[in-house]
Amino acid sequence: MALRFVLLLSLFSVLQICYADQPVEEERIVAKKVQLLGGWATVSPERAEIQDAAKKAVEHFNLKSKTKKYFRLLNVSSAEVQVTNMINYKITATLGKTKCLKSEDAAVENCDLGKKRLTCKFEVQFNPRNDRHQVNASSCKK
Repeated sequence: MALRFVLLLSLFSVLQICYADQPVEEERIVAKKVQLLGGWATVSPERAEIQDAAKKAVEHFNLKSKTKKYFRLLNVSSAEVQVTNMINYKITATLGKTKCLKSEDAAVENCDLGKKRLTCKFEVQFNPRNDRHQVNASSCKK
């Protein structure tokens, strides 16, 4: 009787192995390029926030420069953004020298352009808590 029981149990085990659910194929997980938290990301220079930061950088440039005439933002060629507790921007822009004197207190956007152009790199920090921009670094070359 014990032998029959062992044989019967063995037969059920073999049947279970043969007819059990087949192993499921798993999908491969492919790593995607994801921006690191706190890392720098290249963004479109056309974005409104980039244009705002660039305008603030040019205002700061005009205040600090020793030239007699204003410069005006012509275009932003590249931009990067980093989000931390602040929003940091690295902006490369082209500025054009205007014919308006700083002593005239004119609206820079309405000033005629001269021939001189500068390529500038700005590092601008935006504080979303008080809605203010701060220019941390700038360098320009002809």
